[in-house]
Amino acid sequence: WLASFPVADPLAMHTEVISELGKMAEPVAKRSPQRLEAIFRVDAQCTSLRKNLTAQYIEHSSRSSRIEHQLWSALFDLTQAFLVTYNTYAREVTLHAQSAKWQLLLPELIGRQIMHMGLDAKIRLYRYEQWIPAKWSELHAHFTLACSRQIERQQLVVSAGGHATTIEHEYLFTLLLHLMNAGNMTARHLEWVAGELDEWIAPLRLSVEPSSVTSFFVDLASREGLRRRLPQPLEGRVLFLDTRPLHATLMQNVVMI
Repeated sequence: WLASFPVADPLAMHTEVISELGKMAEPVAKRSPQRLEAIFRVDAQCTSLRKNLTAQYIEHSSRSSRIEHQLWSALFDLTQAFLVTYNTYAREVTLHAQSAKWQLLLPELIGRQIMHMGLDAKIRLYRYEQWIPAKWSELHAHFTLACSRQIERQQLVVSAGGHATTIEHEYLFTLLLHLMNAGNMTARHLEWVAGELDEWIAPLRLSVEPSSVTSFFVDLASREGLRRRLPQPLEGRVLFLDTRPLHATLMQNVVMI
């Protein structure tokens, strides 16, 4: 089905994918583990579509407001369609708590939810839009669920190329993309940072104890992202992030440049 669309017309495939996802998210739609696996497969195959639309946005969005709006909306709508569908299936997984088939799909489902929230954040930053507090609560809720099931570091393959990731890695990607955004980066800058960030944050892990006085922290019960550690004791569901390995990598890049 995906291979039947013309390569030179990504918007044709985009329209059909969004239409099918809309049908799967409807209240009367039949949902099963096999259908969720099919959505995972479509999501993975849409990697090239997202790259194509992103490249077009970076190259052509400055030509006119109409072109910018069309391409930005295409990227935004695609990610929102997957998020809505995944949220619908997340409720289904909750309803089938005793089903091994449903529960087996939970790690990849959470991983893809967080991955698409990272895409949502990046696409919004193209227009210098910051997340509202509710978005942060949603992101933290996904990661909290993963931690409660002890699946946040389980290896997942979510792309057609076979690249492995984890829920924790995708969560850190979203946190650090926001942290590194100075508010003045163009879409081209953001895309370059996002492309490098995946490798830069590979050694980073969240911990319940700070490893340095300069650690950043995230409160899973809050409605905001990473913050620098304060002198006073912290309360709540707090996790710490030592960013020194990331800083060392960035300094190496500075020297190379």
